[in-house]
Amino acid sequence: MKHASIIPILLVSVLDASSLFASPQNTDSVFVCRDTDSSGRGRAVWPAYYYSLGLESLNKARNSEGRERTEEIIEAVRNFQDYIRCSESVGVPVSAVFRWNKALAHYYLGQWKDAVSELDLAEKSDPNFRESYILKGTILLNSGEYEKAATYLETHLSKFSEDPDFYYLLSSAELALKNDAKSVLYLSSLRDLIKQKDSNPKYPEFVYLSLGKTYFALGQNTKALFYISGYLEMRPENWEIRFLLAKILDQLGKFSQAKKQLQKILQEIQGNSSVELMLGEMYFIESRSMAAGYFEDLKKKGKLNKDGVLFGLYSVLNSKYSDARRILFPLKERFPKRLSIRLGVLEIQKRDPNINKKEYIKELVEVASIALQSQLTTLAETLLLESIKITEEEKLDKRILAEQYDFLAGVYEQSGSVFRSIISVRKAIQFTSSPEDSKKYELHLAFLLRGNPPGKIQESEEIIQNILKNDPNNHYAYYLLGIVLFQSEKLEESRGAFEQAIRLEPKSSVYHFYRASTLEKLGRLPEMEADLRKSMELDPENPIAYNYLGYHYSEKGIRLDEALDLIRKAVELAPDNEAYQDSLGWIYYKKGRVDEALLHLNLAFQILQDRNEYDPTICEHLGDVHHERREFADARRFWEKSETLFQKKEDKLRIREKLERLRTNPVLNKS
Repeated sequence: MKHASIIPILLVSVLDASSLFASPQNTDSVFVCRDTDSSGRGRAVWPAYYYSLGLESLNKARNSEGRERTEEIIEAVRNFQDYIRCSESVGVPVSAVFRWNKALAHYYLGQWKDAVSELDLAEKSDPNFRESYILKGTILLNSGEYEKAATYLETHLSKFSEDPDFYYLLSSAELALKNDAKSVLYLSSLRDLIKQKDSNPKYPEFVYLSLGKTYFALGQNTKALFYISGYLEMRPENWEIRFLLAKILDQLGKFSQAKKQLQKILQEIQGNSSVELMLGEMYFIESRSMAAGYFEDLKKKGKLNKDGVLFGLYSVLNSKYSDARRILFPLKERFPKRLSIRLGVLEIQKRDPNINKKEYIKELVEVASIALQSQLTTLAETLLLESIKITEEEKLDKRILAEQYDFLAGVYEQSGSVFRSIISVRKAIQFTSSPEDSKKYELHLAFLLRGNPPGKIQESEEIIQNILKNDPNNHYAYYLLGIVLFQSEKLEESRGAFEQAIRLEPKSSVYHFYRASTLEKLGRLPEMEADLRKSMELDPENPIAYNYLGYHYSEKGIRLDEALDLIRKAVELAPDNEAYQDSLGWIYYKKGRVDEALLHLNLAFQILQDRNEYDPTICEHLGDVHHERREFADARRFWEKSETLFQKKEDKLRIREKLERLRTNPVLNKS
């Protein structure tokens, strides 16, 4: 991984070169050094004389190659060392700019340890000299010290919170470490910065490609689609990435668009077997008639491997089920999640007169699950409806039928059809004969009814209460009841429900957390704190309790050091969570560390922008920090945005008061 392209150009001296090479008039000055010329005669020179010679050698090296280039850089280092010797002997301080130039020479020679030593001295000389941080970060990355690079750059990010090069290096380090959440965070920040200011022209490509690949690896295919498409607008000739785009579209169930991408690749790279295979499988999943024609064309070209997936699918289409069975059944064992193979196996089983109906139904449900994972909700629905039909025709165990309807409800839920989901769950309840299963489906129904839509929270509560009458030891039912009662503002009853859930399942960090949120509303703060700490103890890798308690302390203005530690822990566990970044920014603001506050609040804002969303609290906090920095135009902009987003009258009034004070007396306006 090379990052030399972002190292800034040489900093040339602003001193008059003729005066540097001339001998000083006053040879007794304490600011001159003794030297010998080419003939061996002694002379007096300024310290900057050696500095100038070093810069001259470095500039010559830039226009040289091979051995000549190396010799010029070595000469530059020699002159820089003479400059240090001379400067120290006469008491002239060595600047950060000089240290950076010497570090750059060492970097070019591969003497990275020496370069880092010079950069450390540069930082001491001038803690705000940006170029020393950039070069050191680059060296750490190029030497493979990714963890060290990330820690170093993050430590100093607040000084350069609007510097694209900093975010480029940070995201590169996090990508190398495979820290997906932080990679997304810093890449998104870099994306927003390069929209606002000039930067390395390669950054947009880097950002869009890296974000696309990262989101694809995380299974967030909609976002991956956006960024990979954006990258291909800049680099349409990258066929490897176009193939990745086709995979993303395939997983999103956008077969027609995926096929266009694959066909575009085949126009340029004829006979690409990976593309042909994927295209054939997609045709089979989407349209058997189109698949038949495509496979016939491949057969004519001699491209159907008789032991391959496509030949197995081709055999299914041509009703040669013994050949298809020979190929696809072993492949199913090797690739159990491959949808085209599983659909081919279903076609074989459907036509097998000796097939066990229960086994076939099981296969239908499993393939529906695979289709749902690929967001093919229509296909999943079709397969489940077929399984339901066979179950009813064969008069099989109604428990199976109930499970199928509950699964179908989940399919409708994922596709956003809440009311169809509710109907399916009610059918699951109708068909089940098991009291345990009935409770499970009824709780699923209660969970759906509490949402908006349908907004039937009273019915949801009644269902849960009825379950608890017959099963008073159902801890999940108490937990769900606590949530429903909390939504209805029945706070004391909600607390009691969570209390029962914890009594029955004391090791649930979730139950402790939700009781804490109710206790806060009731003003029982010591108990709230105890529950939050218990939640942390039970699940130390869950960030939500750390953030909740840390933000509570920061809002109260108490135990700010502990609040900072708690919120830092939350951010460490989930750096791409805007609420945690906002909390960290706010605690820094409370502690008077406004540069760090602005950094994290900007990160919170950018995370939301990536989803085309805004948060009134984050906007208000940004306004407060910009006001503290006397950036009054930015303060007004964020407060005005916050005022439009808040819904409660008291919040709108608070923001209007800030805006009015800003208008009348901006300097004295305090939040």
